[in-house]
Amino acid sequence: MLKKFLLLVIGAFIALPVLSQPAGKNIFDGKTWWEHVKVLADDKMEGRDTGSEGLRKAEAYVVEQLKQLGLEPAGNDSYYQAVKFQSRQIIEKDSSAALVRDGKAEPLTLGDDIIFSTRIDLAPEVEAPLVFVGYGLKVPENNYDDLAGLDLKGKVVVILSGSPAEIPGSLASHYQTPAERWKALKAAGAVGAISIPNPAAMDVPWSRIALNRAHPSMELSDPVFDETAGEKLSMYVNPASANKFFAGTGHTFEPKPGSHLRQARRLLTRA
Repeated sequence: MLKKFLLLVIGAFIALPVLSQPAGKNIFDGKTWWEHVKVLADDKMEGRDTGSEGLRKAEAYVVEQLKQLGLEPAGNDSYYQAVKFQSRQIIEKDSSAALVRDGKAEPLTLGDDIIFSTRIDLAPEVEAPLVFVGYGLKVPENNYDDLAGLDLKGKVVVILSGSPAEIPGSLASHYQTPAERWKALKAAGAVGAISIPNPAAMDVPWSRIALNRAHPSMELSDPVFDETAGEKLSMYVNPASANKFFAGTGHTFEPKPGSHLRQARRLLTRA
């Protein structure tokens, strides 16, 4: 009996060598799957961005392998299932950001100081007070709450990327997801978030991150998949420019090179 398979994600293909084995036989050699990964991860696939020519090449490769394995498409007569995406892209020449202090505006340079995140549906314009909230996490299982006692209604929060050392890795990963973090921030009344990466934990330097700032982002268009509904602003700050956000607060952003973040407020010292 032929197995039916609906091609939804490229990543699912690495399991196919196991699915294709005759019943009662195990001839998986631990290498076959890696050969497929090498093909799909090859530079010729150009990163497999959604809608790109590289992705179409990768899809065609997977479909050909499915056919060779004798797997039939499920759901319709095709291995492909059409889904709608929406694309967002920053037009920098029409965009700007500034810090307003004592009635005076200090412009921020896009790319050098900050970048807008198009992972959310940015509002055309946002003007709101900033509030520093540490990691901006609420972890009930550990009785940890960075937001407790703070008035965040109508405000944009400034957070430090990462999590406190006392939070187990699995919980930290869960509550740092955009959906979970925004759920807590939204409930507290926040309207946006500005993130400062911890330099000691950055795998990719800011210079490379900034190069991709104008690259379009893609996401499923169905509102049911919008995990950050209501978030009006999302930005990332170059750690080298972080002190601009703490000017006048009596604190400075002073990460120690080579150290790992343990407590968010330890990166802030009295001026």
